Amino acid sequence: MNAAAHTDDDVSDEQRRTRRRRFELIFASLWLAFGLFLLPALIFWVGGALMGPYGATSDGQGAGLSTFYVDFFGDLADGSGRAWGIALGPVLLIYLLRAVFIGVKADQVEREPVDEDEPPPPRRADVKKEAKRPQGRPARVEPRMGND
Repeated sequence: MNAAAHTDDDVSDEQRRTRRRRFELIFASLWLAFGLFLLPALIFWVGGALMGPYGATSDGQGAGLSTFYVDFFGDLADGSGRAWGIALGPVLLIYLLRAVFIGVKADQVEREPVDEDEPPPPRRADVKKEAKRPQGRPARVEPRMGND
């Protein structure tokens, strides 16, 4: 299916709504996956760099990323607000940003009316032609400065 071959006239309102729902579902799912799987790993990594190993005991050994994920998903199951904030934070933030810009459209470019008899202005500057070299002279060769 070629997307460029279809115009807005070819698509019914029902198809347009179905495509929009599908887009929103995929978009939200990707951000939810980011909040559930990638964001906790980033938190583990940054927390380990700033505050030391996660779950460090008196002997200095810390728990690994798998223990962090077990604790994170356990907190989700218990209904911890912090864990749900991490999981849903990216989705909520993106939708909040999108809500701020609802109804904002790009400014229309005002075009000056053009007379039918007048030719349109040139789109770009004329290309300057280089002066021709005399036939017997070779092109200038610059000296090499490095060993490469």
